[in-house]
Amino acid sequence: MWMVSFCMFAQDITIKGNIVDSKKTPLIGVTVVVKGTNNGTVTDLDGNYELNNVSSKDEIEVSYVGTTKQIIPVNNRQRIDVILLDDTELLEEVVVTALGIKRDKKALGYAMQEIKTEGMTELRSESVANMLQGKIAGVQINQSSTGMGGSTRVVLRGTSSLSGANQPLWVIDGIPISDNQTGTASQWGGADYSGAASEINPDDIASISVLKGANAAAIYGSRAQNGAIIITTKKGQSGELKIEYNGNINFSQAYNPYSYQNEYAQGSNGIFSSSAKGSWGPKMDGSITVKNWRNEFYGESAYKDYTLVSQDDFIHNFYRTGTNYTNTLTASGGSDNLTARFSFSDSRNQGITPNHSLNRQYYDLNTQFSSAFIDLGIKVNFMRQKGLNRPAQGEYGVMKSLINLPRSIRLEDLRNPINPNGNVVNWTGPNNEYLNPYALTLPANGNKDERNRLIGMVQMSAKFTDYLKLTGRVGIDWYNDQMKSYSTYVQTSTTANISQYFNTQVTNEEFNADLMLNFTKQFHDFDVNANLGTATTYYKWNNLSGSSGMFNIPYLVALANGNNQTVSEAYSKKRVNSILGNASIGYKSMIYCDVTARNDWSSTLPSDNWSYFYPSVSLSAIISQMVTLPRQISFLKLRTSWAKVGNDTYPYMLYNVYNLGKTNGNILNAVTSSVFPLYNLKPEETNSTEVGVEIKMFNGRLGLDATCYNSNTINQILKVSMPGSSGYEYKNINAGKMASHGWEIMLSGRPIQTKDWIWDATLNWGMNRTKCIELDPTLKRFVIGETRVGKAVVEEGGRFGDIISKAYERNAEGRILIGDNGMPITETDKIIGNMTPDWTGSLSSTIQYKNLSFSILVDGRMGGSFISTTDMYARTAGTSSKTIEGREGMVINGVVKSTGKENTKKVNAEDYYASIGGAYGVGEEFLYDASFAKLRELSFGYIIPSSWLKKTPINNVKLSIAGRDLLYIFKNAPVNPEGSFSREDYAQAFEYSSLPPTRSFGFSLNVKF
Repeated sequence: MWMVSFCMFAQDITIKGNIVDSKKTPLIGVTVVVKGTNNGTVTDLDGNYELNNVSSKDEIEVSYVGTTKQIIPVNNRQRIDVILLDDTELLEEVVVTALGIKRDKKALGYAMQEIKTEGMTELRSESVANMLQGKIAGVQINQSSTGMGGSTRVVLRGTSSLSGANQPLWVIDGIPISDNQTGTASQWGGADYSGAASEINPDDIASISVLKGANAAAIYGSRAQNGAIIITTKKGQSGELKIEYNGNINFSQAYNPYSYQNEYAQGSNGIFSSSAKGSWGPKMDGSITVKNWRNEFYGESAYKDYTLVSQDDFIHNFYRTGTNYTNTLTASGGSDNLTARFSFSDSRNQGITPNHSLNRQYYDLNTQFSSAFIDLGIKVNFMRQKGLNRPAQGEYGVMKSLINLPRSIRLEDLRNPINPNGNVVNWTGPNNEYLNPYALTLPANGNKDERNRLIGMVQMSAKFTDYLKLTGRVGIDWYNDQMKSYSTYVQTSTTANISQYFNTQVTNEEFNADLMLNFTKQFHDFDVNANLGTATTYYKWNNLSGSSGMFNIPYLVALANGNNQTVSEAYSKKRVNSILGNASIGYKSMIYCDVTARNDWSSTLPSDNWSYFYPSVSLSAIISQMVTLPRQISFLKLRTSWAKVGNDTYPYMLYNVYNLGKTNGNILNAVTSSVFPLYNLKPEETNSTEVGVEIKMFNGRLGLDATCYNSNTINQILKVSMPGSSGYEYKNINAGKMASHGWEIMLSGRPIQTKDWIWDATLNWGMNRTKCIELDPTLKRFVIGETRVGKAVVEEGGRFGDIISKAYERNAEGRILIGDNGMPITETDKIIGNMTPDWTGSLSSTIQYKNLSFSILVDGRMGGSFISTTDMYARTAGTSSKTIEGREGMVINGVVKSTGKENTKKVNAEDYYASIGGAYGVGEEFLYDASFAKLRELSFGYIIPSSWLKKTPINNVKLSIAGRDLLYIFKNAPVNPEGSFSREDYAQAFEYSSLPPTRSFGFSLNVKF
């Protein structure tokens, strides 16, 4: 709406006026521009403006955040005053919620957050989960140290389940999809694979909504106990055919956060020895020449003697620059009744580890048909993925071999790891513990995986009236994996009990269907929106594996070529049937009450307990529409909600089952489960409450969204140890009560808005505390997971994620007690720290100047601890810079236990680090604070002026330069604080010889035709 008063002149070139809001208050910084040009101005402190060089036939655009944009014809007027009305979209922002239902955000009685997806194709990662880092308040997102193709841990509101089921549900266009992993790393090695949900093509994503906690996702039942991430994909638009191209090229470089020494060579007690396994030898000052180990151990005379001198940075020399090339082509168009969108993406990635690659191709077709009575949508997405030589983690991983590598060993002598006899060579000679890193990354000693994945959905709605419709939806997520690992070349000492070739095929299938009756109608002052329906979910998993044993014919990779062939087959099935419904009642668009209910029947639970009920209720009140508030407050909403939701378990937990296998073609193996079943298993149950406030000020230029939540989880499904005399290793029990509470705060603002400049900033902050209220009368400590150096546990009365390991024995003053031998005295089974952060946060900012844009994201965490085995093994091996001091003797700071006096006894540094280090080291010594702040994203973009493209078929061109994970602004640990080896809960307590972190930067080009 606008009002004008004017004087008529024949030809005026200057327009003046005053701009106010609906309350007649002058508006500062309103943009007034001649439509289609860069000729513009902004209002002053009194709301006045003056615009020159205006033609009488022009139109002026008047815009201000939080108000409706107006386009006003000049028509020879010299003065134009404008009243800007509040933008109703500010109050009626539409978001996607559970079951893909679109709702006014103001009506929601629970916390949810939408993620801007515009920049996802510029700041690209091969994992969608990684691209959410730092963008959601209170959410912990940690990428495993595998890097490219590895898993990412996403925890929305703390770890409340001891069974490890703390990841959220992922939903695409209303259909849940699988987030299972093909394989995961452990302390003993293995490659870590991404969750299936992270493999979604970011080029196809239109919006992402994060429904936090059980309150927002109760309608999905047990699968959404930990919240849900709702993804809506792009659809075709009516009109003429539109073509879009998006291209990216990115480069990744490893950097070394850990400090290694470059002064001392291989040896022991200061003397060089080729049989020594550490860098405790003489100084590398160029005065000593030694025999090349390849000549000494393997008789390769071509490898000459060399002088002991400092080596270059082996991180820089061993790892390479990773690359990513992605090209996406999209076609979209249609009529008013029928639209379609097709996209093809080709992504080719090379990791920093030699010979590691990951390639993907995506094909996506999304069609929509609409008529007066029927709406029909069909979506098909196919992905083909091929991974080669994923790097191993842990004790037998690539990085462990480099950490142990004596500082005088040259990479050039390791680089060709096969000797003339066809065996792997190493600086130790044949050895099972110390490995040649080039042999681990040799293509012939690598691994290969291929995935074919199909996600399909059909949705049809029958519209009976303008307020009643019936919607049916069917979706399938099917994928087949073939994984091969092979050790074509082996060491002569390892030929007895290994298999040189493994071949595994795995098929996952998830089928979802629902039928919902929707009622939407207004009765005077009341708005009613209700849904009632039924749903079913069916899972099926098949596994077929074979191994060869040692090859009869060298270098021939085939199962038939093995001397000890084994085969195994496994499968599982699960079904969940449901009845569900929800109703939302709004009064005068001021008060909203939502109620949901769902009942599931799960095939994994006993018949007495397989039915379980999930209700929720929420209330929201728009205070700004009830009472008159100060004019600075544009919007104020209070909300509260309660929900009950739960979790079932894996198939076949109720009865004894047998694993069948066959060896050498004639020996049938049948092995019973090592877990004693729980015949009366109950579903896990979570009760959650939350309260929140949303406020927008200064016409939406400043906003605050704050939530306080509390949840309790009971009937935890736990696997605990049993005496060996029982015939079982473990048993399942229902036990435990976990309590979790926290805060989530999002502060957003637009400090600057002028004709040419826009500056947006967002602050996300969250904290969570999870405590074990009780476990079981027979169980006071539950082990979440463990490695040789320590355990992650939950103790009754303690926090989730306490770290147990060896610690120093101390006196009453806290000083370390020393033995008579001068070495510190240790004690076992001590809580030395906790792996969960005190809080997480991020700060993002976007600045736009005309056609230029700049964005930055800094995120971090404070608190939490982890044990670093990189530091532990490097100090044990003498490769750490921390081992330089004390080689001539050192005195450990402490008090002698037997005398109570200050310790004065000298010890050798090599002996000291051997006593506190090694695989079972003193965890307290290698425990570090996980706090950090990181420059997560940085990008610059430029949109080419449309005037340059007038004579071309191109409508829009954008060029961008972007970087990810560029640097740590600060960190308290000497290693990568984000270096967990997998996404499992307990892995967050350990940095297990992780791969070096990487920083990436690159370029993107977006062209629209």
